[in-house]
Amino acid sequence: MRPKRTAWEAAGFTLFEVLVAITILAIGVALAASLIGRSIGNIRKIEARSRIIEHANSVMELTLLDQEITEPTTFDGDFADGTRWTMNIEEYTPDDAELLEQVDMPVKLLAYTVEMFPPGSGVVDFRLRTLKLVPAR
Repeated sequence: MRPKRTAWEAAGFTLFEVLVAITILAIGVALAASLIGRSIGNIRKIEARSRIIEHANSVMELTLLDQEITEPTTFDGDFADGTRWTMNIEEYTPDDAELLEQVDMPVKLLAYTVEMFPPGSGVVDFRLRTLKLVPAR
């Protein structure tokens, strides 16, 4: 016959149960930390990409506002965060060349292309293009 257990002996957990609970908790914490780490990395990539796009927009806007540019040209620069850019402006001839001939004004189209290079990279990460109608000289 088994001796009766007292209330104190019957309450609580065995050492094995505690170890299993701690192991499950540790696995959960490790998975959560891994997910948080990857999320932070993705957020940083998105922020860097957004900054590059903002830089491209500002370069394009400032260049389009420059009324002195009426001929093909190329120039480049960089931002304080290390992002480099190049601006290439060239004459643009539409597929339908008669389109410009129908316009009764001395104008031509220039194609503006901004290429953005992330800090420490020589590979184009973002390219922005547009057309501008300028007086022909």
